Amino acid sequence: MLRAARLLIVPLVLLAATGPSFAQMSTEQLLAQSPEKLAALKTDPHVAKAMKFLEVSDSRADVLKKADSVLDIVVMSEQREHPGQNALFWNAFRDRVRGQVQEEINEFMLLSAQLYATRFTDAELDQLISFYSSGIGAKYFKERAALDRQEIDLASAWSDQVAPKVLEKVRANMNAGKARQR
Repeated sequence: MLRAARLLIVPLVLLAATGPSFAQMSTEQLLAQSPEKLAALKTDPHVAKAMKFLEVSDSRADVLKKADSVLDIVVMSEQREHPGQNALFWNAFRDRVRGQVQEEINEFMLLSAQLYATRFTDAELDQLISFYSSGIGAKYFKERAALDRQEIDLASAWSDQVAPKVLEKVRANMNAGKARQR
C-alpha cells in the first residue's frame, strides 16, 4: 500500500513542476512548510485570489483527472501484488485511495496558489481571473492541452520535412563554395 501511495505522489509532484517556475522556494521547501504556515496561507487574501484563479482556470479538475488516470495504474499494480481479491474489494480500495488523494489535492492546490501569488500581483491575478472567466478564456483553457499536443505533432512533422531541405541547401552551398575555390 505504501508503494501505491508513492506512485500517486510522483504525478502530483510532476504536476507541480509543469506550472510556472518559482525562484524563491524550491519544491522541497514548499513541501516542507509547517502546518502553521499552510494554515496562514489559507487566510492570506492574496493567496485566496490566486486560489480563485486556479478555480476559474479549472486547475483542480485537471489535477483530479490526472490523479484518476494514475489511480488506475496504482490499482492494477496492487492487484498484481495482491491477487485473489474480488472486484468489490478493489472497487472499495479504489474509492478509498481516490478519497485520500482528493484530500491531499486540497493541500496541493494551496501550494499551487502560493506559487501564483508569489509570481503575480493582485491586479494581474484579477486580469487572469477575468480572462479565464470569459467565454474565450474558458474555451482557450479547454482547448490548450489538445493544441499543445497538436503543436508538438506539427513541429515534429514539420522538422521531418524541413530537415532534409535545409541539409540539401547547405550541402549545395558548401559544394558551390568548394567549386569556386578550385
